[in-house]
Amino acid sequence: MSSTTLVRTHDPNERLAAIIAHAGTALAWFLAPLLVFLVLPRESRWARYHALQSLLWSLLGTLVSLLTWGIAIPIFLVWHVVAAYKTHRDGDYEYPLVGKAAHRAIYGDDA
Repeated sequence: MSSTTLVRTHDPNERLAAIIAHAGTALAWFLAPLLVFLVLPRESRWARYHALQSLLWSLLGTLVSLLTWGIAIPIFLVWHVVAAYKTHRDGDYEYPLVGKAAHRAIYGDDA
């Protein structure tokens, strides 16, 4: 058995929507993932999961940035860019702290 990682394939439009949800935060902070989440049909669960993760990460970033007088903003932005890159390259990414909550909200299980 090979030890290579299996990359899941997703619909190109869903993959683009997920990347926009992650990377769009550089221009529209939580608005980009919110719009992607609201515009996608419920059947696009994988892309909606990525949009919800990005939205929750942006909201967490906003709270942390308020507590640190904005110092945390670049860290959260870089994390969004890394998520966009990994989603594009590997087909999947899960943010710390908010990823599992987003997964439960979209898929309804205890992942």
